[in-house]
Amino acid sequence: MRPYLERLKQLQTEFADMGITLIGINANDGTQDRAESLEMMKVFATSDGLNFSYLRDVTQDVARSFGADKTPEAFLLDHQGILRYRGLIDERPADAAAVQVPYLRQAICQVLQGEPVTIASTDPVGSEIQWRH
Repeated sequence: MRPYLERLKQLQTEFADMGITLIGINANDGTQDRAESLEMMKVFATSDGLNFSYLRDVTQDVARSFGADKTPEAFLLDHQGILRYRGLIDERPADAAAVQVPYLRQAICQVLQGEPVTIASTDPVGSEIQWRH
């Protein structure tokens, strides 16, 4: 999530008044990497000034139910709970200034306008989720 952090905070700020709520979910096994522990998540959320909820998926059931396998991976649900977009936040994780296709932002705009999402999925890139053994 770190490379996208400022973009995610910006999305939350931009769309909050329109009923959009970002939720970050950490499904990584915190016993394999202390940086993924709940304690470190709290430090991260505070020190980086998150403006959206950041939850721990201790059982990894949420990640499995969505079929998540990478982090970060975006899932956009509409107000009826229907999955409208899944995949990349945009195509430039390491360079916000070079973004040409803001996939998640476009999908949010289309859902808010009652339009079909033209790009409903992309292949996420990033680290594999650290699954419990």
